Amino acid sequence: MTVFADTPRWPRHGTVWGHLISDDSLAELHAAASRAGLPPRAFDLDHYDWPAASRGDLEAAGVRFVGDRELTRILLRSGLRVKLAERPAARARRSAEHAAALGLDPVPRDLILGLLGHVDPLPEMPGAFRLTRDLPHGRARIEAQDAQGRRAAEHLLGRLDELARAAGEEGFVGQAMDAPDPGR
Repeated sequence: MTVFADTPRWPRHGTVWGHLISDDSLAELHAAASRAGLPPRAFDLDHYDWPAASRGDLEAAGVRFVGDRELTRILLRSGLRVKLAERPAARARRSAEHAAALGLDPVPRDLILGLLGHVDPLPEMPGAFRLTRDLPHGRARIEAQDAQGRRAAEHLLGRLDELARAAGEEGFVGQAMDAPDPGR
């Protein structure tokens, strides 16, 4: 049982990012990521994204560094890999499960209850939004393509807070991403 990382190569947010995986279990992966100080939001279905500046922390946490191809082979052998073609369906299942846990209907395109994981990026379409709240009474970060998206995000946040409080929580903690259905 080992946790592996590749060399950061993927640019985003002013740095380059690598991937962190386990050859055995998501529990092992989450524990190693926590030891290395990676935020739970860095989890993406079967791996953590990690910024180049975290290499020393990963080394201190006992992570083994391998090349990109070897990392992919290890992840495939582990049985934990969520293939690129299957990722939208995996996100849809997760969103439906999390929405059902709250009693939310309709289900947004991407929804996460809690701090573990992140939703897809904000789509470039009118009315799209992405919201994040890490504390039940904290201010939500809202990204929106336009005023319609901002209003939709604020409306959904109010509904999520209402449902979370009805379930005994102080308020919604998590992320959501949605956009109008272009087929309607």
